[in-house]
Amino acid sequence: MSITENNYFGKREDTMRMPKASTIQPQHGSHPLGKIEVLPNAIHSIAVQAAYECYGVLGIASPRLHNGRAVLLSLEQSNQGVHVRIVDKQLVIEIYVVLEYGLRISEIAHNIMGRVKFSLEKMLGIPVTQVNVNVQGLLHGPTQQSKKE
Repeated sequence: MSITENNYFGKREDTMRMPKASTIQPQHGSHPLGKIEVLPNAIHSIAVQAAYECYGVLGIASPRLHNGRAVLLSLEQSNQGVHVRIVDKQLVIEIYVVLEYGLRISEIAHNIMGRVKFSLEKMLGIPVTQVNVNVQGLLHGPTQQSKKE
């Protein structure tokens, strides 16, 4: 696995995130037909999809709170709720979520960790060192709101 970091914008990037133009090459060595590069946006998409598949996840949240409250991101913006870092040629994922009120937070968080790690390692063939789940808020799920009406 090799990592290529190119910053097309010429800006200094935060050390906590991969530069937007960084690519990951998941296979060892070169192949006679070419090379495979995975952009961070693809990694974000895999992590978001894996998190949404977990019971109790209502959405991906912004890393920043607004007036002390979680901000749910739309599907188009959900990649902003996932940060990817590379440490010693291994992935470290930070994911920000909003969970359903009344469920066991630790269980849901462990499910997210396992599912995101499994999905990324299976699809990319790159080891994932950590998946850090940040619970930004709790909301009543759609099934509980419809019962009240």
